Amino acid sequence: MGFSKLMTLVFGIAFIIILYFIIYYALKIMYKDVKGGGRKRQSSTKKNYGIEVLSTGENSNLEEGSILLLRGTITIGRREGNTIKLDDQYASGNHAKIIVKNNEIVIEDLNSTNGIFINDERINEFAKIRANDKIRIGSAIFKVIRAEKN
Repeated sequence: MGFSKLMTLVFGIAFIIILYFIIYYALKIMYKDVKGGGRKRQSSTKKNYGIEVLSTGENSNLEEGSILLLRGTITIGRREGNTIKLDDQYASGNHAKIIVKNNEIVIEDLNSTNGIFINDERINEFAKIRANDKIRIGSAIFKVIRAEKN
């Protein structure tokens, strides 16, 4: 057996071993992907929040007791295009923005004329809000509620 035939045999065996390792790891990755091992699992501690209308004030388009689920960003004001449209003379066109992110709720005053009151205290710019906080925008009063798990 010559040197070239020996080297061909050694490289052939090495190639087959490397090929088997590549196939093994590819199958391992595909198995994890199919079983969901490579996917982030959603936290079971995710909380659902909403706002309930406690008092409609001068707003004829709101109904007391109605609830809006808080997801992502909610805008409140008199202008068309806001998530919650108010027809209150004390509300600005773009009055407030509520942002839900990472189980935290933040309300931001969008330079409104009459401001936002959280639990009867006026806020400047933005504030974190929690369940059972009362929000007054113009003459409307909302309450932050947390959805119960079944």
